[in-house]
Amino acid sequence: MRILLADDHPMIRTAIDVLLRETRFEIVGTAGSGEETLEQIRELGPDAILLDLQMPGGSGMEVLRNLSRDGKRPKVILLTAGIDDSSLLEAKALKVDGIVLKNSDPAYLLECLDSVSAGRMWIDPDLAKRSRKLTSAAVHTSMQLAPRERQLIAFVRKGLRNREIGEQLGVTEGTVKAYLHAIYEKLGVGNRTELAIRADEFLAG
Repeated sequence: MRILLADDHPMIRTAIDVLLRETRFEIVGTAGSGEETLEQIRELGPDAILLDLQMPGGSGMEVLRNLSRDGKRPKVILLTAGIDDSSLLEAKALKVDGIVLKNSDPAYLLECLDSVSAGRMWIDPDLAKRSRKLTSAAVHTSMQLAPRERQLIAFVRKGLRNREIGEQLGVTEGTVKAYLHAIYEKLGVGNRTELAIRADEFLAG
């Protein structure tokens, strides 16, 4: 498997390079920013990306969102020292292939790469447990959504802006904005992008 390693810390890059030597995983390039990562993906066409969550010039989440808009993308494995609840759920909604904590046993990274190369998702055990709890809580909350709130989420999923939603519902743009902020708080999402990405999850409740 040909891998692009995207991390702005030279020490991490060196450690991973040493770990993967004499394995079937080949590092074909490195990147130190979000912008460089996207450029290297276009130039090298790697099979997978080891993607640092926190980088200058575009975070790992921004790179993942960008790639998810494309029809075909490499496998994406997030590398992170920590991840907040919102990003964890968004990453899963974006169908990330793996998430590895940097402070985990190095064997976890090899286990993750083996699983991902075989077409299976692999998430650090601690994060997987947390993700299940969060998903369960989100489904419970989404079951309490009012019909108007579900309608708004459906419009956001379609990509409609506040003005267009207001025209559809016969309310002002400011009213739509107020509705959406209430929905963000109820569902624990940070912004419109996350709401759109996770819309199927919320509407299934």
